[in-house]
Order: sequence, then C-alpha cells, then structure tokens
Amino acid sequence: MLELLQSAAVAATLFDPVGARALFEIPAAELGRRFKRALVRVAGLATVLDIEQRSIREESAQRRQELASNRGEPTPARLVASAKLLHKSHFCAAIGFTPQRVNKEIAAQRLFTVDIEDERYLPAFFLVEQIRRKDLAKVVRTLGDLAGWDKWSFFTTPNCALDSLTPLQALFYGDRKQVLRAAVEFTKR
Repeated sequence: MLELLQSAAVAATLFDPVGARALFEIPAAELGRRFKRALVRVAGLATVLDIEQRSIREESAQRRQELASNRGEPTPARLVASAKLLHKSHFCAAIGFTPQRVNKEIAAQRLFTVDIEDERYLPAFFLVEQIRRKDLAKVVRTLGDLAGWDKWSFFTTPNCALDSLTPLQALFYGDRKQVLRAAVEFTKR
C-alpha cells in the first residue's frame, strides 16, 4: 500500500510539480477524500473506455499466466477489486449523495445496482463526468426491469449496432440516440 501511495506521489510531482506542492495546503482528511473520489472516477472511466487495469509490475510469470487464463468474462470479485463496481456506501461517498438519495435514484431507474453476496454494488461508470448523467439515466430507464447484471452486460459489451463500441463508449462520444435504440433492441431479447 505504501508503494502505491509513493507511486501516486511521484506521478503527481512529475505531472504537475506546482500542483503537487499546492496539495500541501489541503487538510489531510480532505486530501484523502479527494484522492479516493479521483480513484473511483478513474476506475469508472476505465470501464467506459474498456481499459484493463493491471499493475505495472507483475510479480511472476505465474501471475501473468493466471491473468491470461482469466481474460474471459470478468468475475464479480475482479470487478470489485478493480473498482469498476463500488459498494453502495463507497458509491455514496464518491458521488456525494446520501444513501436515501441513492435509493431514490435507483427506484426512479436513474441508477441500478448489481448484487454480490447479498450486498449492493453500483457501477463506477455513473461517476464519469464525461458522460451526461441524464443520458445514462435515460438508458437505464429504457432497460426497465432487467436484472442489474443484464444492465451491466448491456453497457459494457461491444454492440454491432454501435460500430462495435460498448454503449458506454458510444455515450462517451455523444451518441445517445443510437444507444437508446440499442437498449430498446436489447430489452426485446
């Protein structure tokens, strides 16, 4: 864990030395909250852009082989470990909503959850600022009463009607109408 924080400090210093020094002016607790928010937003963006997050340093050839054999459908545990799915409490903290507000958004079909071992998780892609929240909400409503995992699959699977982009990628590029059409087709299956 300490190595990870050191790497983040090196990256911040190399990327923007003046900005890195300005971080000293922010109280430690607030800096921690902001850093955590930034981490989950980046994980959400990685989901949108379909970037596989791996450590730069791979421990051994065995670990690389394990990763290669698991390149198929990601498991729920891997989605949580890579912060592509966030526990509801962490999602609330990252988005700045109360649990009641998140429940209201879920009930109104503007957000959706997936269940893992009787716990509710929300996709980190809801935190991606480059995708309009209203567009995401409209697509979630279009998907209606489908199970959360089916909605996850819709958003993260390349779609031939979207030139083989995932619906998340198409929304990222601003193609809301095509994604809505694809969602309607998806619900008919």
